[in-house]
Amino acid sequence: MRHTNLRHLLPNIWKPWLIVLAGLAVTSIGCTDKAVVPPAGVIKPEPRRYLGDSTDESAAPKSGPSWWVDGTEASGIKFTYRNGRDGGHFTILESVGGGAALLDFDQDGDMDLFFSGGGSISTSKPVEISGIPAGLFRNQGDGQFTDVSDLVESSKKPLYSHGAFVADYNRDGYPDIFVTGYGGCRLLKNQGGQRFIDATANAKLESSDWTTAAAWADVDRDGWADLMIVGYVQWNGDVDSFCGDNQTKTRDVCPPQNYPGTQQHLFRNNRDGTFSEIPNAFGSEATGKGLGVVATDLNDDGWVDFYVANDQVANQLYLGGPNFPWLDVGIAAGVSGSEFGAPEGSMGVDAADFDGDGRPDLWVTNYELEDNSLYQNRGQNQFSHATVRAGLGGNGRPYVGFGTGFADFDMDGWLDLFVINGHVLYTTGRSAYLEPPILLHNVPSGSQRRFKDVSRENGGPWFQQRIAGRGAAVGDLDNDGDLDLVVVRQNDPVSILINQLQPADWVRLDLRGTTSDPDAIGAVVRSQLDGREIVRQIRSGSGYLSQFDQRILLPAKEAVDITVTWPAGKTERFRSLKPRATHRIQEGMGESP
Repeated sequence: MRHTNLRHLLPNIWKPWLIVLAGLAVTSIGCTDKAVVPPAGVIKPEPRRYLGDSTDESAAPKSGPSWWVDGTEASGIKFTYRNGRDGGHFTILESVGGGAALLDFDQDGDMDLFFSGGGSISTSKPVEISGIPAGLFRNQGDGQFTDVSDLVESSKKPLYSHGAFVADYNRDGYPDIFVTGYGGCRLLKNQGGQRFIDATANAKLESSDWTTAAAWADVDRDGWADLMIVGYVQWNGDVDSFCGDNQTKTRDVCPPQNYPGTQQHLFRNNRDGTFSEIPNAFGSEATGKGLGVVATDLNDDGWVDFYVANDQVANQLYLGGPNFPWLDVGIAAGVSGSEFGAPEGSMGVDAADFDGDGRPDLWVTNYELEDNSLYQNRGQNQFSHATVRAGLGGNGRPYVGFGTGFADFDMDGWLDLFVINGHVLYTTGRSAYLEPPILLHNVPSGSQRRFKDVSRENGGPWFQQRIAGRGAAVGDLDNDGDLDLVVVRQNDPVSILINQLQPADWVRLDLRGTTSDPDAIGAVVRSQLDGREIVRQIRSGSGYLSQFDQRILLPAKEAVDITVTWPAGKTERFRSLKPRATHRIQEGMGESP
């Protein structure tokens, strides 16, 4: 996440300009006195300004319809992710954060919520790292949630947890949860919507690795969800290394440059409740510093692909196929880093069709002084860096981006973006630890599409504050036909943002595979709106350490027809789907197109 050397950003011919730009950056940043980090929970926004920030009154929030209302208190959800900062050791473990998962665990038609808990780090040496229990909240269907965390059982002490990723791995009709964290992982098996039990050992997924991101997908097209797991760095609990500002002797979190990367793993579902690792699935040199991974069919060949967001080293693109190993083509495809080909500090990731050409594009959030990266899918396994021409140049550069994703928040048929920011350095970053979130509206620009920052105009009060944001999940919590947002913060309560832009008409699709895996990861849905085709892909791993609502919401002025291309290869048409309703779209129940 941390970068200190800017020389790689531009070719040698630009070095003179780089000196000028660096000088301008120093002028705009200014100098501030840095203090020893205060205790957790009492950090206040720092007065320093950087790049896009302004003290001009004209930069105050503009008037306009607010897209969101903060529904946290009304929801009854009270949960806080803890990162162990109170231990006072400034470990890299504290920087990663946690996520949220949306899932209908009891299959009553409402999205429930699961939160990873994080953990604590002892003040003593050697350090003791302990986990905090996860949170599970049942959706009552009236905007209220009930804490049912006691339904999550564990045969071991709680894991210092990070991410939560959902799939029906045993095809029993109920979603299960895979939890990543420091010192291993947990597979929580859903027992008929009544409770979750720890099935990690039985599933043969036990590990002592530091796991971060994961994605479920059927890699061999046998109808059962397989599992890719990525880790961050090799950190052994060292708390004696000094990192921070040497001049002021201000200590801070150590960066990933100090540690080696980790191996990536792909586990095949054995269809009996167990998993087996596929040897050298991505080649013997498949390592990285992974914080995000998204899975879907990126090249329309019928095989699911994986895109990995790495911190400090090149991002990776693994194109699926019938034979292993799957090789990394990230550099050749143009998605390994910046527009100059340099690795970046990447965190959050998503894949979806933002420009309406039917092909899924890639989106990655990055560290400060780096633009977030939008890769436009050009077909033939080629992408172009579209950040600047899509209006995103400089937008996220002052901040450290984590939770993110494509979502049609205003239900106009075009996918918008959000970015949840928050620094990893408590006091020595170029911007403050607490950072503002960003809301980006997909708007026309001639024959192209661009993103407009509407954080001030339409974000409402919540988007005007500064937070230490990490994971976030998108989904329709109240089943009213628009997409809500759940945000996880470091050492502060989670936020529940309710969408106020309820459309007049909409159609919700709940895809269920039969020959394909039940969650239909990689399925492609096509529909028509105002004479153009809307294409949506089912993907896994979207965002940062989180699980989105997998149901598809489409704008609909009248009954609509859709076609679905399933991961198993069959294409079906489903006709006359009535608006303002949820439709179970089951593989094998449609007609030939």
